[in-house]
Amino acid sequence: MASPGANVQGRIRVPGDKSISHRPALQHKKPKILGTQTAVVTGPAGEDIHCDAQGRIKVQFHWDREGQADAHTSCWLRVASSWAGNQWGSIAIPRIGMEVLVSFLEGDPDQPLVSGCLYNSAHPVPYELPAHKTRSLFKSQSSPGGEGFNELRIEDRAGEEQIFIHAQRDWDQNIQHDQKIRVGNERHERIEANRYTENLAEEHHTTHADRRTEIKSDDHLTVGNNQHIKLGTAHLSEAGREIHLKAGQKMVIEAGSELTLTAGGSFVCITPGGINLVGPAVKLNAGGSPGKGAGAAPLGAERTTIFDAAMAGRTLISAIPNQSMEPVTEEREQFLIADVWGDPDWSSRIEVIEPENKE
Repeated sequence: MASPGANVQGRIRVPGDKSISHRPALQHKKPKILGTQTAVVTGPAGEDIHCDAQGRIKVQFHWDREGQADAHTSCWLRVASSWAGNQWGSIAIPRIGMEVLVSFLEGDPDQPLVSGCLYNSAHPVPYELPAHKTRSLFKSQSSPGGEGFNELRIEDRAGEEQIFIHAQRDWDQNIQHDQKIRVGNERHERIEANRYTENLAEEHHTTHADRRTEIKSDDHLTVGNNQHIKLGTAHLSEAGREIHLKAGQKMVIEAGSELTLTAGGSFVCITPGGINLVGPAVKLNAGGSPGKGAGAAPLGAERTTIFDAAMAGRTLISAIPNQSMEPVTEEREQFLIADVWGDPDWSSRIEVIEPENKE
C-alpha cells in the first residue's frame, strides 16, 4: 500500500486488435440550451391534473416524436410561482393539455423549469378580446369533468367598474378579528335555502328610515330574560284568529285616558270619568268560566355549522446550501508503464497488468 505522497507506477498492455473500435475520452463540454421552449403538460389518461408532492409536472416538447402524452414523457419539472414560502404563498398547478413555457437553469438541459402558461388558438382566453380588454380575472375549472368553475373577476371599464366573485359550490370566510363593510348605495341578498346566524356577544342594528319585514310562514321568538319595546307613537297589532297574552305572576295594562275591551256587541270602557259596561246582560258572580288561549310554543333556532378553516404556514428556512467544504486529501503522483503488443494502434483497449510502487 503506497503511503501519502508516494509515486505509483504500473504496467499496462495495449492490444493492437483493429476490430476493437476506439472511444475518445469524454472530455467534451456539456451541451447548453439557450433561450426557452414551449411544451404541453401531460399525465395519465383520464386525469385533469398530474403532479407530485412538490407541485412538479411532466411535459412533452413539440419536437418529441416518441412521447405518448402520458405520465412518462419527461422528468418532473418544477413550476415557478409568484410567491413561494414554507407552506404558504401562491400555487396554480398547470393542468394536462395546457401549453407552458419551459426555461433551463444556466442553460442546463437537466434542469428544466416551467416559468408560465400560454394561451393559443386551441385554448383561447376566458373572455373575447379585445372586447373585454379591461377585465382582469382568475378563473378555474372544476376537476374532474370541467362542468363548473370558480372565478374572481375585476372590471376596470370606466363607469362599469366591478369586482365579481363566483363560487361553484361553497364559499367560506375565516376572519380572526374585525370585518367592516360599507355599501355606498343599495345592498341586495337572495338566499335560496336556510340562513343561520349566531352571535356570541351583543348584536346592534340601527335603521334610520322605515323597516319592512314580511314572513310568509311562522315567526318564532324566544328571549331568555326581558324584552323591552318602546314605541314613539302607536303599537297596532292584528291577528286573524287569536291573540293570547299570558303572565306567570302579574299583568298590568295601563292607559292614560281610555281602556276599552270589546267582544261582539258588548264592551267595557274605562276612562278617568268612570267605567261603562254595555251588553245584553251584565252578570256579576253569576257563574260562567274564563276563555282559554292556545299558549305560546316558539321553536328554538338551529345552530350554525362549522366553517372551513385554514392553517398558517411555517417560518422560512434558508435555501442557501451549506458553504462548508470537505478537507482536501493530499495529492499523489501516479505513473503507468505501458507495453504495446501487436499493431500499436491507439484504437485499442488498455489492460493494467500490475501496479508498482516507487518510493
